[in-house]
Amino acid sequence: MDGLICVDIGTTSLRALLFDARGVAHHVAARACAPDYFEGGRVEQDAERWRTALIATLRECAQAAASTALTPAGIVLTSQRSSVLPVDAAGRPLHPALMWQDTRSGELAAALAATHDGAVYRRTGLRISPVFSAVKMAWLRRERPAVWAATHKLLGVQDWAVWLLSGRFATDHTFGSRTNLMNLAGRCWDDELLSLFGVPRDLLCELIAPGAEAGRLHDAAAAATGLRAGLPVISAGGDQQCAALGLGLLGADRAVTNVGTGCYLIGHARSPVFDEHMRVACNVSALPGAWIVEASILTAGAVHRWFARLLDERSDDNALFARLDAEAAASPPGARGVRLLPHFRGAGTPHWDPAARGALLNLSLDHTRGDIARALLEGIAAELRGGLDAVQALTAPVHSVCAAGGMTRSPLFDQILADMMERPTLAFGDGEATAQGAWVAGAVATGLAASHGEAVRRLEQRRPPRIFTPDPGRAADCRRLRDEALNIYRALALLRGGTGH
Repeated sequence: MDGLICVDIGTTSLRALLFDARGVAHHVAARACAPDYFEGGRVEQDAERWRTALIATLRECAQAAASTALTPAGIVLTSQRSSVLPVDAAGRPLHPALMWQDTRSGELAAALAATHDGAVYRRTGLRISPVFSAVKMAWLRRERPAVWAATHKLLGVQDWAVWLLSGRFATDHTFGSRTNLMNLAGRCWDDELLSLFGVPRDLLCELIAPGAEAGRLHDAAAAATGLRAGLPVISAGGDQQCAALGLGLLGADRAVTNVGTGCYLIGHARSPVFDEHMRVACNVSALPGAWIVEASILTAGAVHRWFARLLDERSDDNALFARLDAEAAASPPGARGVRLLPHFRGAGTPHWDPAARGALLNLSLDHTRGDIARALLEGIAAELRGGLDAVQALTAPVHSVCAAGGMTRSPLFDQILADMMERPTLAFGDGEATAQGAWVAGAVATGLAASHGEAVRRLEQRRPPRIFTPDPGRAADCRRLRDEALNIYRALALLRGGTGH
């Protein structure tokens, strides 16, 4: 039976999954490759960790395929977006990758945004922000001139994986649409934007369509992994685009959220759409001929993990999260007045404020660890509801929300999310929506499925979600929580000299 190996390069780990033609994962190979965090907003990754993890997980999947009589028809790649890795002509990294969370370019971004934010948004669907690639590239040019002078290509994480496997420098439109350098309507590098950010066109990869073949597995990579030389290497799209596809985002009546290190609330659009207040991003979808509208929460699971590790650095993550969940469940809705603002590395939608910081408020000696844990879950859910309001203002009324990612393994969080959204929430707790979306794209590209709709139906037939119905009696309290979160943000922004808008 033909199958696919889907590689998902996340912020903290790299995973390769061996799928069959039905979308069933027969083997999962994973390696940790978390970035390094430093003071001053510096977040970097040694790219060799990705190389080591990529080869090891592909080799493990090749061995699993041999033992299960599955024949890989291709390697399908998806990854986190907007990180920047400068390489020389031989593909050797010249500097640690600047991760998407790196905010050292914040001052440069603010200076450019003061005069160009609106014009750039109307071309790219993105505000000028240190989250996106272009300002990181401009920062490298200014702060690392020797590295810049030696740079042959500026790559994203997935681009480097494509090069490692095929020797081709290529990136697809979904990744290009997260750079601030690609014209969203034309799906091409924009000369005026390249000039604005000071990035020569020849430093960028060739653009290809999502779901297209990016290259073929070359001999050296085949020998290292045990896979057949010449195997198609397919670029499925960015992690959030793939997660949306894996969760069945084929039309505008549904929104999806993938709650990982950061999280996004995503809707479907048939053409590029632009918010007059620039609250949301519009990017190319992994579904051909479509776009997605994204609201961004920069830290979600990262805040959950941070709080858990403050309490216990030794326990297994799953056991620790289960304990916190039980304690949070013992706290009543509203967490007895405790409020948490999850802006631990800046604020995304709707504020786009890299200087924002997290806040934990209204504590007394009577409060418990469970109250704080519940306030954390409610704070993340409130941010996501704000994202839903911004997204559906540009698309169409959303009738249900599909949720995946590590935090959705918690029934408590899923119910809080349903109450906050005031809509049924379909929770897929397996945490593999991104890889499943990559499988959908790969299945169509290799002929294992006739269409994206057919591939999505195969997934849905075998993994029915848990459905959480909102409690109408909680609606008013949830709206009050959202209003309070906005007021807290504004007050803190004024304290640090911001505008509070």
